[in-house]
Amino acid sequence: MVHCSRRDVLRLCASLLARPGFPAAVAQPAVIGSLTLELAQVFSRSSVKAVSPDGTKLCLEDWSERGYPLRVVEIGSWRTLYTGRFSSRIRGTPSFFASSESLLVSAFASAAGGTCGVGEGHCADRQMIVDLRSGQRIERVLPFTPGQGESYYALAGTTVLDVHRGDQAEDLALVEFPSYRQLVKVPYATQPRKPRPVISNITLSTDYGLAISADRKMLAYAFDDTLLCRRTGDLKVLWSRPLEDGMKPLRVDVSSLGRRVAVAMADGEPLLNQQHRAYIAVYDGETGKDSGRLSPRWSDGIALSADGVLIATVVREPGKKGEVLPTVYIYDVSSGQKLASVVHDRIRSSRHQLLEAACGVAFTSDGKHMITSGMATKVWRLGS
Repeated sequence: MVHCSRRDVLRLCASLLARPGFPAAVAQPAVIGSLTLELAQVFSRSSVKAVSPDGTKLCLEDWSERGYPLRVVEIGSWRTLYTGRFSSRIRGTPSFFASSESLLVSAFASAAGGTCGVGEGHCADRQMIVDLRSGQRIERVLPFTPGQGESYYALAGTTVLDVHRGDQAEDLALVEFPSYRQLVKVPYATQPRKPRPVISNITLSTDYGLAISADRKMLAYAFDDTLLCRRTGDLKVLWSRPLEDGMKPLRVDVSSLGRRVAVAMADGEPLLNQQHRAYIAVYDGETGKDSGRLSPRWSDGIALSADGVLIATVVREPGKKGEVLPTVYIYDVSSGQKLASVVHDRIRSSRHQLLEAACGVAFTSDGKHMITSGMATKVWRLGS
């Protein structure tokens, strides 16, 4: 995306900063109510980039190693299934195809294979499908045009979702890789776009999301003050609904089978402690009808469990001596009851603290694990 909010800039920059690794995993579970969380594995200098649709694999970026290689590990056995290095650092977020056996990866490269130059035609956008069993890559190099861009998401087979962006997201298209034969193309927005807000001469984005269900059959995103849900097979709109005036839909998530959609909204910026009102609205994935509204605190990521029964939120809690404690809280969606919480890490006071404390959260589609990830990744075993 060409234009992004301060929130997006902070999140993207967080993985550029190094910090000491985590201690070894401990067996002591966190228990509140009927839910237990037991720390199963720690990857101390790796950030999670994607969780496989079948819930059995993690794609990690080993940011402390030269070239920022990607690594795919098997959850449970923790075996490394694939390691790959690329000519430049990965652009955007890699994504698994529906089979969980291949990965879509994007990276920048110059036309000559060296450092990107300045101006149109000097840089290229490399798109790759990586077969995790054989390590083989199918690659296509596309010209990069300043001021324009695409984001790509893996779906099923070799079908890719292409989000074309200028100043704002403009089109969605289904394309076949590597031919890039276009199957379907639709406008990103279903109504005229509103002017984007400008703060301190910075033009902010009003595109939020995009979240795709683990089965790769449904996607949801928000633009301006509208929430939209589409079917991935033909990009048909399943439902849309206006959001409350004055509230920004800052986070969007979809449960594994698309049964529920969650949107975290605020009238300020939670990451910068500027919010006055904030809540999480949950909708039925098939109809868009209200399924609940929660008022938990949150500052970073949110995640619905595979069945949409639970929701996790990340809060930057204050600690001793200026520390920040990225803490994950888990709630029952229907009742709003808090069921468990875990502290992801303790970030000491420093000029990089705001970036180092960034933390995301996700559930595996098999319902067995929760992943928290920032500068390091932790895998938590769920129990009851």
